[in-house]
Formats: sequence, structure tokens, C-alpha cells
Amino acid sequence: MWIIIILMIILIGFAGNIVAMLRTIVKQNDRIISLFENEINKKH
Repeated sequence: MWIIIILMIILIGFAGNIVAMLRTIVKQNDRIISLFENEINKKH
């Protein structure tokens, strides 16, 4: 019984870390996309 509870806590923590990582990746991607858009707008 305790093993199941511990595994659940580990999984919840792991999921939280993955979500945080995904959010930072998305923010970086938004910056990169905005930079590309600025470069494209300058060329046109």
C-alpha cells in the first residue's frame, strides 16, 4: 500500500517537472518565432 502512495507522489512530481519544462520550451519557441517573424518582415 505504501509503495503505491510513494509511486503516485513520484509520478505527480515528475509530471509537474515535465509541465514546467514544456512551458519553458514553449516560451523559448515563441521568442524564436517572433524573431523569425521580425526578420521576415524586415526582408519584405
